[in-house]
Amino acid sequence: MTSYRTGIIACGIIARVHARGWQGVQGCPTRIGAIADTNPDALREFGDFFGVGVEHRYADYREMLDREGLDFVDVCSWHQQHAEMVIAAAARRPKAIICQKPMAVDLGEADAMLTACERNGVKLLIAYQRPHHATWLKARDLIRQGVVGRVTQIQLEEGGNLLNTNSHNIRLALFLMDEPQVEWALGAVERTTDQVERGLPAEDACLGVAGCDNGAAIFIQGNLTRGLGQGCRVIGSHGIMELDTTYHPESAIPSDAPMYMPEGLSARYNYEIGTVRYLNGSTNGWQEVIAPWHDCWSHQCQEVIDWVEGRVEQPISGAARGRAVQEIMMALFESARKRQRIYLPLKTRVNPLKLMVEDGELPVEWPGRYERRAGLVRGEAMSWHQEPL
Repeated sequence: MTSYRTGIIACGIIARVHARGWQGVQGCPTRIGAIADTNPDALREFGDFFGVGVEHRYADYREMLDREGLDFVDVCSWHQQHAEMVIAAAARRPKAIICQKPMAVDLGEADAMLTACERNGVKLLIAYQRPHHATWLKARDLIRQGVVGRVTQIQLEEGGNLLNTNSHNIRLALFLMDEPQVEWALGAVERTTDQVERGLPAEDACLGVAGCDNGAAIFIQGNLTRGLGQGCRVIGSHGIMELDTTYHPESAIPSDAPMYMPEGLSARYNYEIGTVRYLNGSTNGWQEVIAPWHDCWSHQCQEVIDWVEGRVEQPISGAARGRAVQEIMMALFESARKRQRIYLPLKTRVNPLKLMVEDGELPVEWPGRYERRAGLVRGEAMSWHQEPL
């Protein structure tokens, strides 16, 4: 079996989840060979916990890329650093890069990432892990078999802002329908407070519809109703399917201790369970879908290896699919900005929500900037991104 070394950039909470994913691949073909983070406490804690030697810990991620000769690079930073770090990693030509979702903060950055990887022959994946749930993989097979008939609508209902949470659900909707092309998007946003999410202006609520070339529509609600959360509702011509998530018991989930745990057990994500049920004219009520559980993050890491070794041609988490999610989200914001339906391909390369905020088109009712993720920031800073936006 071929052995690989992965370098992780940014040693925060999501990096712990990614690391467990790599370590959970059957046969352990990949080890965490090097790590990089500007925060010395995060670097030390992560290195000690996951057994990365002091000589392979870096404050400068470019130094790590130059010195370590890595097979895989795993970018676990916050949104605004994704493009910079992926482009830098691609220039050093590892076999593959996996980047935490969302792919970028706008469509221009996403395309720059794709270009950098294409010109250097590097495979790029975006870590939308939930389609790798065992039951959700089976759900796609059932939809292909016609258990709900022709899909006419997929409903997404989630709290939080679009880039952080419903991006997962948009990816799920496309996955379940075998990656249709979105032809248009119509969206509206509400922003009454000066909220930022990881340093980027965020909406308080979002509502949108995306029309697909298969005749189906994706209906998106963000921070409007208490719905399925991480999951969706598939409406078909002959039935309904609902996908949701739950977790293993807390007692079964490994602790991060002695690492800093501002959000509790990070391994809760590794121990997430996808649930599925469907209803049609022949089921006599809801039918639960059962499949042997696996860590969806490890399944995703296995896909990275399979793609590199030639066993997969079109990976579930391939970057082109992450870009499709990015384009839909930016089209929804652009629709709100231009107050009209937006036809794809999207021509606007910047983030339309950020543009609206900068241009004063979304004046807040209650002034005072605050960071939605301030609880994750170490040290004296109250925002990850201190520079003016």
